[in-house]
Amino acid sequence: MKMKLFCLAMIFLAIIGCNNLCSNNIVKTVYSPNKKYIAVAFIRDCGATTDFSSQVTLLKKSRKFKNTAGNVFIGNHSEFINILWRNDSTLVIIHDCSVLVHRES
Repeated sequence: MKMKLFCLAMIFLAIIGCNNLCSNNIVKTVYSPNKKYIAVAFIRDCGATTDFSSQVTLLKKSRKFKNTAGNVFIGNHSEFINILWRNDSTLVIIHDCSVLVHRES
């Protein structure tokens, strides 16, 4: 009986562990001047196990933004993130890593 309960508990934990507990809050989305790319600045929060972070993902225009980590920039401990295109191939990321924001849960 104990072995059955243990096996059921392990299966339950494995199923729950497969769910993505992170959420992304989009701060800003900007198209490149030639409209081929989209840059998305967002705050990623994965709950109690990790701290929030500001991140940036770069996508081709035809792709959709998904609930994943940034693929261009991952900051730490700041909710301030800004992005702008300087030209078709240069994305400027402005991030203040010295700002520590206390958030109420």
